[in-house]
Amino acid sequence: MERSLQSQAFHNKMVKQLADSLISKKFRDVRADHPDFPARPVPIVLETAASFHIPDVTAMGIQMVLFEVETDDTINDGHTRDEWASFASYAHRNRAEFWVVVPKASVADAEERLANLGLHAKVMGL
Repeated sequence: MERSLQSQAFHNKMVKQLADSLISKKFRDVRADHPDFPARPVPIVLETAASFHIPDVTAMGIQMVLFEVETDDTINDGHTRDEWASFASYAHRNRAEFWVVVPKASVADAEERLANLGLHAKVMGL
């Protein structure tokens, strides 16, 4: 998945905003795939997969929560489908939650893509 520099900068801004918000809401062990965070999320590897994916943000609330941030240009990407499928499966098997975080204007697009893929996740507009 190739992001434009502008899209990557917007993605990074959303990741930091999300992680900072989780910290302010007293989530524990907040990890972000962002240069300003010392702790990175642990890669998610499924027994059936030969590869792994790293969520953009993970945190502990009542249960573990995985967050994947998407921009308008990545919601329908093939790589996004693979990540979402891995994270949704992991969340289901481990009693965790999986959230897709998108720009507010893209919430309906993300919900539609999840439904078309038959995947379960909550969608948050940021």
